Amino acid sequence: MQRHNLPALEYHLAHGCNLSCQQCSHYSDHHLPGAMPTIEQADADYQKWSHRLKPTRFALLGGEPLLNPAILEHIKLARQHWDSDLMLVTNGFFLHRFPELPKLLIETNCRLEVSQHGMHDEYVKRFREVKHLVWRWREQFPSIRIKIRQSHRGWMRQYRVEGGKPMPFASRPNAAFKVCMQKTCTQLHESKLWKCPALAYFAKLESKLRLQDLPQWQLFRDYQACSENATDEELQTFIETKSIPQCRLCPSKRTAFFHPDPLQRSALQ
Repeated sequence: MQRHNLPALEYHLAHGCNLSCQQCSHYSDHHLPGAMPTIEQADADYQKWSHRLKPTRFALLGGEPLLNPAILEHIKLARQHWDSDLMLVTNGFFLHRFPELPKLLIETNCRLEVSQHGMHDEYVKRFREVKHLVWRWREQFPSIRIKIRQSHRGWMRQYRVEGGKPMPFASRPNAAFKVCMQKTCTQLHESKLWKCPALAYFAKLESKLRLQDLPQWQLFRDYQACSENATDEELQTFIETKSIPQCRLCPSKRTAFFHPDPLQRSALQ
């Protein structure tokens, strides 16, 4: 069975997050329900797909992945299964809990990306501690690969808000896909492949916010993820397909969104 190339594959090690960045494309600001994957669960998921997929980049993220107490074992497991550019994406607030992490990142050739989420005074004060730790790690471990990325600078509105609830857009699918910032963010979730995080975790968002009575989201409910039983032809079609009907519910214009202080939970804007 052939291995299919794709730009990236992402895997949630936690659905919840310690920050509340409104309009998060993974809905992590809503502190979604759901257990964190165990090593056994991740191993089973990877075994279904690692012999069929060859992603250029494989990312461990969330939510906040460092909330998963088995994070070190998860990094080792990911490297065993994937010969991709391995990457761990975190907001950095819990890096101090894992002093063994720098050596493991080097041993597994795993890149660390630390996301900055805003310029609010209290947040910047807290994030300064994260940066100081990152700088120390760079000095102590010269071969480590760490990047601090300014995630807040590219933050955009993912959905509208009406009556305090998320509501979809009404876009032309091709136009929405053209501006989509998650178009290469294939998700491995529940042993299936999902085109993007918005689709992969919508059921959790719907359950948390009780959106079941909103017919406007029906296209998302109708989406069928790609299962392990897909033929090679079906899998290749999944990878190559650009816009899909569900893109209609996403924005067709990039509208910058400056979210409130991520350290505070606040009403949806």
